[in-house]
Amino acid sequence: MKIWRLGLLGSLAIASLSIVGLVVLLAFSGCEGTTTGEDSSGVDAYLAAHPYTSATRDAPLSSDMSIVPPSAAASIVGQTLVFTASGGDGAFHWGVSDSADGRIDSQGADQALYTCLQVGNNDVIVQDNSGHYATAHIYPAATTIIISPASASLSGGSRNVSFVVAGGTAPYAWTSGDITLGTISYSTSSSYVATYTAVVGAYGQNVVTVVDADGQTASATITQAL
Repeated sequence: MKIWRLGLLGSLAIASLSIVGLVVLLAFSGCEGTTTGEDSSGVDAYLAAHPYTSATRDAPLSSDMSIVPPSAAASIVGQTLVFTASGGDGAFHWGVSDSADGRIDSQGADQALYTCLQVGNNDVIVQDNSGHYATAHIYPAATTIIISPASASLSGGSRNVSFVVAGGTAPYAWTSGDITLGTISYSTSSSYVATYTAVVGAYGQNVVTVVDADGQTASATITQAL
């Protein structure tokens, strides 16, 4: 009878130790799998370590991940650019290297919309759940739109002068700064050419401005004298 009791007590002790061990193991496992306050995408950490620089960046961890387009020009405040990511592992997380120059907003599973806040160099960064990333560079476009002639004078009964715009992107839109001095006319099919017509008996200085399809502008001055 004593032997049976000792056997029963031993079995209960072993079972208790097993339960305690299991609880401890589960507690350690729970600690290892818990993250608090960490950036799940890793983009914030990447941006902190990789602000915009003109130097060549390190190669991404995965050559299978990419952004289209790989670079784009942003020359106007408020201009938007669409970027598309491909490859990678899991969801895409977007960021920019300089939030003062622009912001990036996710537009679905694989696209994001960049908005220019001020003209300057910037990088768009996309990262997947495994830490692979790809970048696209944004650069300010140089103004290439020019009006010829840059200035003109009308006197002695002369009322008309023609202007031609070079560079930029058609179609172009022309405006007269002061329509009481003169007006500007042009054809939508050949908007790179415009004709200014002075108002009879109106004298002074006027400004003609042209805007291309990308929002670039150029101006010319017109002096109207007797």
